[in-house]
Amino acid sequence: MKVKLIVILFIILLQSCKNVDFEKNKKHYLEKQTEFAIPMWNYIKGNSYQLNILNQNIFTQKIDSLQLIFTSYLNKNKGKLDQKTFNEETVLIKLAFDKLILEYPELHKRYTGKNIVLSKKNQSKLNKNIKVFNDTTFFLTKDLKDYVASYIRIEANKKLENSVFGKSDNQQLQADLSVIDEVFTTTKISDFWKHKYIKHHINNLGIKNINKIYSSFMMTCKTAEYKENISKLYTSHKKERENHSIETYKEVDGFKLELHLFLPNKEKFKGNRPTIVQFHGGSWSEGKPDWFFSTAEEYAKQGWVVAVVEYRIKGKQNTYPFEAVKDAKSSIRWIRENSEVYNIDVNKIIATGNSAGGHLSLAISLANNWNEKSDNLKTSAMPNVIVVNSGVYDLTTNSNRWIVEKKLNKDVVKEISPNHLLKKSKVKMLLIHGDKDKNCHYETAQYFYKQMSVLGNDIQFYTVKDADHWIWFGKHSKEVSKVTREYLRKLNFN
Repeated sequence: MKVKLIVILFIILLQSCKNVDFEKNKKHYLEKQTEFAIPMWNYIKGNSYQLNILNQNIFTQKIDSLQLIFTSYLNKNKGKLDQKTFNEETVLIKLAFDKLILEYPELHKRYTGKNIVLSKKNQSKLNKNIKVFNDTTFFLTKDLKDYVASYIRIEANKKLENSVFGKSDNQQLQADLSVIDEVFTTTKISDFWKHKYIKHHINNLGIKNINKIYSSFMMTCKTAEYKENISKLYTSHKKERENHSIETYKEVDGFKLELHLFLPNKEKFKGNRPTIVQFHGGSWSEGKPDWFFSTAEEYAKQGWVVAVVEYRIKGKQNTYPFEAVKDAKSSIRWIRENSEVYNIDVNKIIATGNSAGGHLSLAISLANNWNEKSDNLKTSAMPNVIVVNSGVYDLTTNSNRWIVEKKLNKDVVKEISPNHLLKKSKVKMLLIHGDKDKNCHYETAQYFYKQMSVLGNDIQFYTVKDADHWIWFGKHSKEVSKVTREYLRKLNFN
């Protein structure tokens, strides 16, 4: 009996040592893998354009050769890793590189303008990955989440291209949830992805007209944590919309576009007031007026009328920047036409925005075309002053090719591209830009400033040192706010 007990204890001890070795080996394997993974993924990310303009065969060969580096290293360590870890790594490595194949057609089209269909071999390889979508073993791993997110986006875009949702609002979210319903059969995983996409939509596009989607999720979701998160988020956004006036400044294609008005105390601030019109950023694809609510409240307390504009975007109405420019112009015209109602001084209107919102501030000041048919063109859509943070000055770049994907004349984008609309203007301008901006390159902002200065415009340029694109929040926000407020003070508007 004692001998048997000793043998059992010995086996347990050996297994314990073996498990310790496996954990140690796994840690060492992952550390070494990371050493060559970081520079490799940086290379892939930094050379997205150069890689995705290649023809499919050469592109696939390059991706396969990069994947081979990872799989070879994994196979080299096969005997040192437990079977579970080896199997998981095999799947996750495949997903990471298959994601590049999955995204190739859309990126190839974006960079070259050419439609391409994946080869049968590549498509067959990708189809096998769908089986993993409902596997709870992997669903929280980064590689699978990244792959699934790309899959949902691509499949959802196919629905949008085919106008499955017509002229309804929040089309991107509807398309995303539709794909999720089609793909996920495991309730736990389905709840996770629906929660993720609804949360993203509320945070980045708002809650307007999603009440049916919200109610449906709350009724069908089986995961209490997700229901609680969405409920709190939805409720907080709803309350924020109740603290100010909301007007419809335009109805187009069935969409009622809102103007969020923050008004100063009439008893404290007499007479007609200067007005700040704010346009959110988001690459004309996402974004929401809510991002400006707290800033708008602050300016209203100082005697400004603040109008925060909702304009059509890709993620909600499936539209393009051309429509956004029309909406921006319409909003300025509405403000001028309703100036008496809200005690607005029509000679003191400032348009401002971040990134794509900065572009709209520039476009309404410079673009003569792209007016809404329903607008009264006798009413000026031009502000008196613009303040632009990290604006988009050149819309003809490779990354912006999607803007004209439905236009036969690709050069039409120049009609809303500031660097192609250089001219003498009565509008005063303050441009603020980070010198390390990789989204909207600093050089494009400098070019606009220099050329507009030569033409004799009243224009100022401020460089935020060592700053990337998002200068309006984070460590550079106080500097940007200070520069803006000082500029506004010198205008003597208030």
